[in-house]
This record gives sequence, C-alpha cells and structure tokens, in this order.
Amino acid sequence: MTESGLKLIVWLVAAGLTGATLAIPQPVDPWEMPSLVLDRAAVSDAIRLDEALAHEAFDTAEAQALRSLFLDHGRSEANPPYERTEFDERQAAIHHATEALIERHGAPAFEAVRASAVEDFVRVFGDGSDEAQDNDEVAVLGGIRQILQKYGAIHNGVLVAPPLTARVFYKARWNSIHRRPFVEGFTQIELQAYWGWLALHGWGKPLDEREDALVAFRDAGGFGTQEAAALFDVLGGRPERGSQSLDNLYDTSGELRLRNLALGTRHAALLPVGSP
Repeated sequence: MTESGLKLIVWLVAAGLTGATLAIPQPVDPWEMPSLVLDRAAVSDAIRLDEALAHEAFDTAEAQALRSLFLDHGRSEANPPYERTEFDERQAAIHHATEALIERHGAPAFEAVRASAVEDFVRVFGDGSDEAQDNDEVAVLGGIRQILQKYGAIHNGVLVAPPLTARVFYKARWNSIHRRPFVEGFTQIELQAYWGWLALHGWGKPLDEREDALVAFRDAGGFGTQEAAALFDVLGGRPERGSQSLDNLYDTSGELRLRNLALGTRHAALLPVGSP
C-alpha cells in the first residue's frame, strides 16, 4: 500500500468516526440563542443609502442649528447629571429647529441630517475600542457607548455586534432625541439589525421586552426566529412547549443541532424523552 493510500484510509476512518459521533443524540443546554445573521448585500445597500443621504445634507442655517443642538445634547449626555430645565429647554429648541428645517427644506433634508449624524458616529466610533479624544468627538458619541454596553454590543471595550447594529442603535438614539419613533427611517435590514440584536443578544432587557423584539424581528424577515421563540419558551418557564417546537423544527429541517437542543430542553426540565 502506498503512503497516499494509507493517508486516504486514515482520513476516511476519521471522517466516519466524526460523522458517527455527531449523529449520536447529545443533549445541548438550551440557553444560547441563534446568532444574528444579516444579508451582506442588504447591509451594504443600507450603508450606501445612508452615505448617499449624508452627501445630500445641505449646509443651511436650519440644518446647522439642528446639528448644533444635537451635539449640545451629546455633551450633556456624556457628562451627567444636568439640570432638568436645561434638558426641557433643549428639547423644545430641537422641536422648533426640526419644524423649521422640514418647513423650509422638506422631510428629505431632515433625513439627510440624520444620515449625516450616523456617518459622523461611524467616523468617530471606529471599532469601538477607543475613547473620544476631544470635545467634538464627545459631542458626537454622547451616551451611545453606554447604550451599546448595556445591551452587550460592546464587550471588553470592543464592538461584538454587527457594525450595522451599532449604526442603527445610534440612529435610534438620534430619533429618540428628536422625539421621533425609534425605528423611523429604517430599512428592512436595519430593522433586522436593531430588533434582532435586542431579541437574540439583548441580555440587558427583560424577557417580555425581548419577546416583543423577536416579534418585530420576525415581521422584518429576520432569520432564526422560530428557534429563538422555542428557546424563549424555555427561558419563560414553558419547557414542554419549547421542546415540542424544537422537535417540530428538527423534523422539518433535519438539523441535528435542533434535535440536541430539544433533548437538552427535556434534560434541563427533567422531562421524559418523547414527552409533548
């Protein structure tokens, strides 16, 4: 037998043993959610759209006034506490500046200012590992780093969430400061990046809020929502329903991982194998 033939036999035996091992039912603890998966092409399209809108931001007096107020808010947010009166006065000024911008230049100008703010954030934030270096950078970031840390998007000072998730968290913060709905102006993939992270990885939120986020993620076309819903049943004290859902998903897909998760659910809840 030649040396190459022997290597082939050894490889085939090893591959067979690995396959047999994977095929053996093995309970897996049902606590880890599926990872957030985003379509790469759709992500690129969303970023290009923001970049294009940012380039359309006109250097008007109204746009400058609104941006200046937003940056003032960021400075105050980064250096708490600040007076409630100061906050209320700035919010009123932001409201009037928003109305003035839209009345004079239309809603697209408002959207362009928002996109420009997101691009400023991307430029300053980088990979999330560096702190703001000067007053302008502090104003741009405001309290976004604390928000990202709260929901696990930053770990040990490094961004672990998809970059699009960081962008849309900042966009949601911008919307909130301007008293707009959190997800106003979001594309479908941005909705997935926002709601998907909160549902699948947002350990800082109560379970019922994460379940609501999962519904919004599903409505936005998110991936892995059925598996996540089954695991939420387990976390919510409904292991029987969770294990049944995982069994159904395994029957449909044939994914061994789902079978093992169902076994892990029954094992963790001390349910007999084959129970509904």
